[in-house]
Amino acid sequence: MATKAKTDTAPKSTPAPAQAPQSAFAASYAKAVKLFESGKHAEAVKAFEGLLQETQAAGDWAVKRRVQVFLAIAEAKLHPAKAAAADPASDIQACLNRGQTDEALKLAEKAVKAHPASGSLHYLRAVAFAQAENTEASAESLKKAVELDGDLVFQWHMEPDFNPIRKSPLFAFTEGR
Repeated sequence: MATKAKTDTAPKSTPAPAQAPQSAFAASYAKAVKLFESGKHAEAVKAFEGLLQETQAAGDWAVKRRVQVFLAIAEAKLHPAKAAAADPASDIQACLNRGQTDEALKLAEKAVKAHPASGSLHYLRAVAFAQAENTEASAESLKKAVELDGDLVFQWHMEPDFNPIRKSPLFAFTEGR
């Protein structure tokens, strides 16, 4: 017994529009983007700021969001962020991590002269001397570092760069701490 499948005709659909309707702000947006792309950042910022107010008032959130993104980029181009001042401890640490012991020692000496009360700089100098296997200078720097900041002795116990020279009697002052 065969049954005949019912065939329903597909409902008629409305044809899709050929193009999505353009935003009322498309021309202004294109002009502002062109200013930005041509490197006229100050003019582009003004154009985007005006367009931002217009899109806000009209409630066109899609264009508003695009305008905000371009405005932020244009302002960043107009007023680039200033480079942060170099931190001597970070520079010394970077040299130590790369195994550039001589450069680390130069930076450490200069930093310690500029900031003699910084225990961490004395400690980094001690690490640099340890990498160079200069036991006496390393012990002297570490002693000064621990005098300034007693907590650095714990870091010394964990620092692998001291392993080749750690058993020297010059580091006896770290025992029992």
